[in-house]
Amino acid sequence: MTVFFFFAAILLVSIISAIVAAEVAAQPPLLSLLGSFSTGLLGLALCALLATTLLFMLDPDPVTGLDAPLPRLMRTLPIAGLSALLWLPIYLSLFGRLRRARSPR
Repeated sequence: MTVFFFFAAILLVSIISAIVAAEVAAQPPLLSLLGSFSTGLLGLALCALLATTLLFMLDPDPVTGLDAPLPRLMRTLPIAGLSALLWLPIYLSLFGRLRRARSPR
């Protein structure tokens, strides 16, 4: 059951962070100010930061009884890297669609 909650948390955090970052990055004033490439990179950084923060708060891997206890952030960063396999394609497809729909012609 713990494995189910671990992967469910990763999936949920990936979807939420990708949607929020794409919505924030694809705003027309931001697109016209920075350009589409820079705005896409800014949204990518926001998505990574949001996913890492949410996973840090959820702590999907609560380990106890290790020989040398690891700090919580050191346990969260590899999980956030794993979650990038999910949120990266979601973010890129959403941002591309929103950018084309909201860009001034």
